[in-house]
Amino acid sequence: MNFTAIDIETAQGPRWSICQIGLVKVENFKIIDEVSFLIQPPDNEYSSWNTKTHGITANDTKDSPIFPELWDEIKPFIENQKLVAHNASFDIDCLTKTLELYDIKVPEFEHSCTMKSTGAKLDEICQAYNIELVNHHDALCDARACANVFLKLLNKEKPDFSKVIREKKTDSFMEPGHERIKGELLQPDLENGNPDSPFYNKKIVFTGVLEKISRQEAAEIVKNLGADIDTGITKRTNYVITGKAPGPSKMKKIEKYNNEGSDIKIVFENEFLEMLNS
Repeated sequence: MNFTAIDIETAQGPRWSICQIGLVKVENFKIIDEVSFLIQPPDNEYSSWNTKTHGITANDTKDSPIFPELWDEIKPFIENQKLVAHNASFDIDCLTKTLELYDIKVPEFEHSCTMKSTGAKLDEICQAYNIELVNHHDALCDARACANVFLKLLNKEKPDFSKVIREKKTDSFMEPGHERIKGELLQPDLENGNPDSPFYNKKIVFTGVLEKISRQEAAEIVKNLGADIDTGITKRTNYVITGKAPGPSKMKKIEKYNNEGSDIKIVFENEFLEMLNS
């Protein structure tokens, strides 16, 4: 199996604001090439949320080329290739939206998602597979880790989630960040919501600890956008907003219902904030 693992970091919420791309080419089950580029996003503008995640600033990319200037070097990794990403819906969307922004024809390619295949965050699946992840959210590091995860999947190796290290908690759901959403927040308000929001009239569940925004604040925002917030996952759930140390039972339900034909999307905190920005 030959493929290219891809990881993209963005400067802002809009997905055409690529500031780093990592690409790792695999042929005959071996990594044969890898590249990483810092890219100057439009107007070299950054969101503090995004910088907090990956550490890249406007100063880092002030002298970097813009995306079209690098496309000839990136294209061979993309065109007519099988692309693999962890949360492919994000990375592939970033790529296509950036190509469209610069009026570049989107090449033919296939894609697969290791997050969808494993149901786990990249750092956790790397622990479960004993894969090195030295600098999480560096695009090349994440792309290399994604490539190794996909190789494990191709070899039909089962991850050992007992290796995943999480903070020990006595009663995690009573600790800060795990508070239950209740009261009026559970009552959808479609009349005053925003029909253009991706969360409008969608069933939303929160799990885990959000680090950049409180669960209460996040719930208030999506309710005002027209979301229907639930406390438990059902077959009708659309999005599960996932923070640190998500509830194991909820993650198992997602896997179970998706295997039965549901389409429950796991949205980690950074993507959630980007969706709010968009």
